[in-house]
Amino acid sequence: MKKVYGAATVELCIEKACEDLGILRENLDYKVLEEKKSLFRKKALIEVEIPEENIGLEADRVLEEDENFKEEDGTVTIADGKIIVKNPEKDGKAAEILVSNNLKVVINGEEVKVRKEVYENDNIEIFFQENKASRELKISLSENYTEAYATIIYEPKNIYKLKDKRENKLVTLEPEIVSQINPPKYNIGEVKEELLNNNVVYGIIEENLKQCVENSCKKFLIARGQQVKNGQNDTVEIKFKMETDLKKLEEDKVGNIDFKSIGSVEAVHKGDVIAVRHIGEEGQDGYDITGKVKKHKVGKKLKLKAGEGCILVDENTIAAAIDGKPCVKNNTFYVYQLHEVRSDVDLKTGNIKFIGDVIVYGSVQEGMEIQCGNALNIEKDVERAKIKANGNIEIKGNVIASKIFAGGEDVKKIKTLNDLQALKDRINALMQAVEEIKKFNLLGVDRKDGEIVKILIENKFRMLPKLCINVITDIRLLDDSMGSSDSNNLTDLIKGKLLGISPITIKHYSELDLIINYIDEIITILNATLSLPVNVKVAYCQDCSINSSGDIFITGRGEYISDITANGSIYFTEEKSVARGGVLKAKKEIKCRTVGSTAGVATKLQVEKEGHIWIDVAYQNTIIAVGSRELVLDVPSKNVHGYLDSSDDIVVDRLNL
Repeated sequence: MKKVYGAATVELCIEKACEDLGILRENLDYKVLEEKKSLFRKKALIEVEIPEENIGLEADRVLEEDENFKEEDGTVTIADGKIIVKNPEKDGKAAEILVSNNLKVVINGEEVKVRKEVYENDNIEIFFQENKASRELKISLSENYTEAYATIIYEPKNIYKLKDKRENKLVTLEPEIVSQINPPKYNIGEVKEELLNNNVVYGIIEENLKQCVENSCKKFLIARGQQVKNGQNDTVEIKFKMETDLKKLEEDKVGNIDFKSIGSVEAVHKGDVIAVRHIGEEGQDGYDITGKVKKHKVGKKLKLKAGEGCILVDENTIAAAIDGKPCVKNNTFYVYQLHEVRSDVDLKTGNIKFIGDVIVYGSVQEGMEIQCGNALNIEKDVERAKIKANGNIEIKGNVIASKIFAGGEDVKKIKTLNDLQALKDRINALMQAVEEIKKFNLLGVDRKDGEIVKILIENKFRMLPKLCINVITDIRLLDDSMGSSDSNNLTDLIKGKLLGISPITIKHYSELDLIINYIDEIITILNATLSLPVNVKVAYCQDCSINSSGDIFITGRGEYISDITANGSIYFTEEKSVARGGVLKAKKEIKCRTVGSTAGVATKLQVEKEGHIWIDVAYQNTIIAVGSRELVLDVPSKNVHGYLDSSDDIVVDRLNL
């Protein structure tokens, strides 16, 4: 049913309609029929769609607003579902009916859509909406088949009659439900059959099934699989205090325990428990609702290992066998004896050689030597001395004209690994060059592979013999750390295939693959014997050689004309520290504050191919080397960052100072 409202503006029309119909503005369905604006007159008309629930009210309103309504007018009454029409008398007006949307009304064979006058003799037919009693069952499964849900909808058949209305000139015909015929309810067997059709055979919840079939329900849980319970990893609780406050250690994805560098630790006494293994919980397989087994992840098992100075009390407990300082290396617990030197290390004390930790409260004088089986702390200076330690080294004073080695045999092993990898890369490049020459006959058709290899070594690969000699020397020094057969075979092959005139004996260049195979085997052996990387901390060094299997930290004024080599990274931690002269080599990264001087002292910073170099301020003649690429700064710069791009070209981002 529609109604037209008029006013000076559309806005006033809307307000009038909302007030008249008693509905909110946002619920008003209207369209603008006319809108005129002139200098002296404004007019607007809107047509409003009257909501179904307002039609009866509108009929009563029309009746109330009809000032000309008289007793002679016709009326309509609905009683017990029957329509009773009274014709008008004399000049009275005929009664009218309004039809609601959910009814079909036919008067004298013509369907009435909205409003119609009616008389006593009219044939009025009422048609109610017909529906059948129905029921619907739908089973839905979760994506991972862990749960099943049922949706049951019961739709009853409705029996209608006309709603009774008092006698009026205008009456709205509305249906009224007299009774309902419900469909038969599902039983549990039918629901289970439907579950079976969806392959649901496990975890059916009987109680929920009973509730679901009694009434309509939407996505009601009726089956749930058994959740997988993954096993918990074993953990190791460390009982002694550590600087990192690390209390528990867990095994990583590849089976190694993440034993971080523990730094200085407190001493323990004989019999003290230093580590306890906590057994992880066992897991349990799960099942999805289709009955498929879902395997659980087995928790990783750890095995406690007792090294020197420790005893295995039981399979879950390690205790100290001596008084000393505990530590962890390669998944094994140790307790090292602590040797304290409460004076300078000089001719009175002699050289220090100790298997455990060493603390020197004084300085190390000229010509003296310290060899330490674990961590070494020196409270003051080191001058023209030689320092070796298998663990971390920390020197709080200045280091002058001395040699520092942290990591023990690992430093030699790392050098050997680097030389082996370099030799492997050069041999691969040599084989590619031979293949290219043979493919295009660059040296003639009659050239043998051995002759081609020798020519390439003498011209393009001149550094190859030097690399071979370095590897042979390294292997001799580390022969006890690897299988003697592999090392001897590799040495013999290098001498018989690559040095002197021996390349001529090569019949086919693929014979060099055997050298690469032995190199790979030795690299694997050496990597397996490497300990955890150890670090070096010095405040200041001058004219020194410092080597570490881990990181090197310069914590004070910096370095001057020193050779510093780290298998990890090099960091200058103080804001005003300076690197002036010498060569700094690191595998991963170098971070410096100030490098070089205004006088242009040559200082070289070198990292491997994947490494990065950062410098706050770098003066001219600073050499930045990444992999095999180098660049020399020609002007003072700041915010310097050196690295290799995707094309293996060196890139140095910087700003002029």
